[in-house]
Amino acid sequence: MSGQNEYILFDFPDERLREDALMHTLLGKIAEYDRFRYLKKAIVCDDSPGDIYVPNTPQTLAGAWANAKRAVQRYGGYWMEFEDTDGVKMSFGFNPQEPRRLFLQTSSSVLNKRDQSENVRAFVSVMQKIYDTLHPDYGCGLFSYENHDSVAPGTAPFAIWDYNLFSPALVEQFGRDRLLALPAWRKVEFKDGGLLLEMSPQPVVDALAHRDQYKAAAAALGFERVIMGG
Repeated sequence: MSGQNEYILFDFPDERLREDALMHTLLGKIAEYDRFRYLKKAIVCDDSPGDIYVPNTPQTLAGAWANAKRAVQRYGGYWMEFEDTDGVKMSFGFNPQEPRRLFLQTSSSVLNKRDQSENVRAFVSVMQKIYDTLHPDYGCGLFSYENHDSVAPGTAPFAIWDYNLFSPALVEQFGRDRLLALPAWRKVEFKDGGLLLEMSPQPVVDALAHRDQYKAAAAALGFERVIMGG
């Protein structure tokens, strides 16, 4: 996968990411209807049938997660890579030494052309599945280690990003009406009371065209920064 790595950062108040059953549920939600297929881990996946992909069954997905944990030294964490039927790749995972942060990752090459709007929608659909399944306190991105300073897990919201995910507690803190009044390109209200603010349709390509909206949203929430464009 060429291009720089782009991430969504999801932060949690506890270590729920260590719960295998919860991660198995997430694997199944992403694989639902066979839209995405997980790639087998090198070296540690001899117990899974198939050539390249892990079959989308509860048993094989649970085995794939166990293999991801076994491969922690090779991959720098527990990581699951998956792709859609067009070969668009993403991954999610976390470092077991930092179990209160989950990463959703893709390459900027998946998002950085105007004819890649379907790729962006696929990426956002996975982002929403992660929120709906794991219920983080907060999520933000696009973040890249090449362009941005590191953000410590548990850091309170301080900027408007391309994607902003607020838990019910944060929605209450900032005010639902206040958040829904922000000039975001798209807003999603989750069943648990959380909220996604998506600031532009294709942030790697079009964030600058929406810069005034980013700035207005940041000012309305008392943030001094906008971080846009991946």
